[in-house]
Amino acid sequence: MHALSIQLSALCIGLLLVGLGAGWWAAHFFQRQSRSACYQELVRLRYAHQRLQQDLTELSKQAANCEAEKTQALNQLADSQDLQQFEQLRIQLMRTRNQLKTSSALLTKREQQLHRLSDLAKLLRKQARPSSVHVANQASLGSTNLPTATHELNCLQEIDAVSAQKLQMLGILNCEQLATCSVEQLRMIQRLLSEDSIVPLAKWVKAARVLAQQTQATNSLAN
Repeated sequence: MHALSIQLSALCIGLLLVGLGAGWWAAHFFQRQSRSACYQELVRLRYAHQRLQQDLTELSKQAANCEAEKTQALNQLADSQDLQQFEQLRIQLMRTRNQLKTSSALLTKREQQLHRLSDLAKLLRKQARPSSVHVANQASLGSTNLPTATHELNCLQEIDAVSAQKLQMLGILNCEQLATCSVEQLRMIQRLLSEDSIVPLAKWVKAARVLAQQTQATNSLAN
């Protein structure tokens, strides 16, 4: 029994030694594999680092060349006549754009004036029709109340030459026509004439009516 125990003990010790040896060999093997992989990775990283250093040097040279070319181009551009011509063209283009805006605004304004004139012409034609019928009726009845003479607009001291010309362009040719304008016509004329300045149209109409009444009274006394 004692010999058997010794043999079993020796067998266990042997198995233990064999296990320790196998474990040491496996650990050594994996450690060697790991070192080899790390070494290969280190070599690859060193190679990549060298390539990056070369690329960085090349890019630095290219950047320096580009900067030199940029400086040279700027100097040539500053001394070139093309830049001055470009600046002149740009300024001229800005002025042309401003003039175009002003012209567009003026065109819109003139179109509005044209519409107003058209409305006024329609109103004057509408107002002239019953007046013509009334005059014809008075003439057929042999009435002598209407004045046969007419007075030019310059007879009124209140109306200057420019305003008289504007009134004539609107179809108001004499003082009698101005005196017989309706309220609607006077409002339309006021809007057309007082666009940029205030026009004393009411004062003109009052003076024209006084002149027409004086003329009518004179004709009545003469008849």
